Amino acid sequence: MRRPDVIVVGGGIGGLSAAFALTRKGLHVRVLERAGEFGEVGAGLQLAPNCTRILDDYGLLDEAKKLGVLPANMVMKDALDGSVLTSVDLVDANRRYGSPYLVIHRSDLHGLFLRACRRVGVDLRTSQHVIAYENAESGAKVTLADGAEHAASLVLAADGLHSTARAALVGDEPVNSAYVAYRGAVSIDKVRENNVSETDVVVYVGPRCHFVQYPLRGGEMFNQVAVFESAKARAGAEDWGTPDELDAAFAHATGNIQLGLPLMWRDRWWRMFDREPIATWVYGRIALLGDAAHPPLQYIAQGAIMAIEDGYVLAEHLAANPDVDGALAAYQAVRPEHCRRVLTTSRAWGKLWHLDGEQRERRNEILRARDRCDYSFIDWLYSTTALTPAEEPEMFRPIPLEVPDPVPAS
Repeated sequence: MRRPDVIVVGGGIGGLSAAFALTRKGLHVRVLERAGEFGEVGAGLQLAPNCTRILDDYGLLDEAKKLGVLPANMVMKDALDGSVLTSVDLVDANRRYGSPYLVIHRSDLHGLFLRACRRVGVDLRTSQHVIAYENAESGAKVTLADGAEHAASLVLAADGLHSTARAALVGDEPVNSAYVAYRGAVSIDKVRENNVSETDVVVYVGPRCHFVQYPLRGGEMFNQVAVFESAKARAGAEDWGTPDELDAAFAHATGNIQLGLPLMWRDRWWRMFDREPIATWVYGRIALLGDAAHPPLQYIAQGAIMAIEDGYVLAEHLAANPDVDGALAAYQAVRPEHCRRVLTTSRAWGKLWHLDGEQRERRNEILRARDRCDYSFIDWLYSTTALTPAEEPEMFRPIPLEVPDPVPAS
């Protein structure tokens, strides 16, 4: 068997998208997936213009559009009274950024990349449990649980939140947010009488909870996500995020949420973890990618997008620079800082969404005063995928929630 140029450990969205990006640049790529078959668990994903722009470059956007939905607006509402706080005109945003905002089922996006990898000849292997990573002469190698070894000029660890590579190279642990997500993707017929929007992404924000709704699969499905803080988790209990906590968290929520809660899957839930940002992703010829490098909280919907951007940026640099170490240095120079911004902003956005009391009232006041075509808070995310630090857009300027004390008369 020909030695691959690149080994990608992990066959999720990040791993497959990176494998496709690298293969289309002429590299021979092998993907090692631990599971017995390629697949993805979950429900909906939101893909902002910084991601759909890459899909367009890959020649995959048209297929993604057929699988997903192009929403007209993103609308934020108060979870207690249901009133509209602010919105983004996503049709206008498409004109601004030159690429659309798309919502798609996670398994559909994964399947899109899997088919793309097969078309271009990626070496896809399942039941490959990688237990060790090691730099080696002229590259790196991985060792499987059965003792087999695979070597390449470069190894990408795209092995997720609980990454074996990160455990060995960094040694940190995931951070428990004490929040949990329930999901439920159902036929659109089951929600049509619930006064839902079939054209928009709607986010209800409330004290220590939020609720998300949007259509999927050409409007044939409807996705709902319920997220709340677990009192049991804060108390240190092992059994936390249970359905009784779901019901209690939204007991005082507006009617649309009450109608949606019975449709959530109650046999599974997702405890929400992220990690502290790290400045180093490259260790010799081993590089972290996707959630292995930067697992975020989901409040600005950039988790899968960052993983796709990682592969895109690395492939661009490897194509421009045949020196692997030079390309890795370029990847290291730009991606960790961008993703640090996303991780820290995601945490801050979660706090903003979940405010109570006077701060909630002040937040609502600020959001209601915002112009729906004000892009100052998202330009830094949606306008480009930087290949160098110089291309990275400036961050937004936060608006303080505290009302300043009046200046005394002189």
